[in-house]
Amino acid sequence: MPHERGQVRVGVAPRERLYASTTDTFDPDQDLDFIAIEYALNGERVRLTTAEKIYAARILDDRGVVTKEIGRRIGADSSTVLGWKENGWKPGKHPKTRVRVPRPEPKCGEPRMYRRHLKAGERCDVCRAANAAADRRYRLTGSQK
Repeated sequence: MPHERGQVRVGVAPRERLYASTTDTFDPDQDLDFIAIEYALNGERVRLTTAEKIYAARILDDRGVVTKEIGRRIGADSSTVLGWKENGWKPGKHPKTRVRVPRPEPKCGEPRMYRRHLKAGERCDVCRAANAAADRRYRLTGSQK
């Protein structure tokens, strides 16, 4: 049955609009554009700076919005939002970043060193034998380890 004009389905009513500020549109001290923040609070697409994202996330969190929804509205990962919250609503290291440990230098007798010898135009029988053994192992097992 078609809807008559003025008839509204259950659950389709417009949601309450959230506002970031009542009078100011910009805070030069914290570099916040309250109009852009207001758009993000209401789920509209907008580009935000990190400071604006944190400000909007804090407002949404205070209103009880789920972390995943906060991340969707402000354009950030939910783990980033959790990191800001745990850090007192300040930017910090992303929780998924890890410190890369450099690989140790290759030694003679390893396939990596064989490739380095080839590149330098050198001949090393020990490295050549190690590379051949690693190649055989890979063909037999499908694994390089």
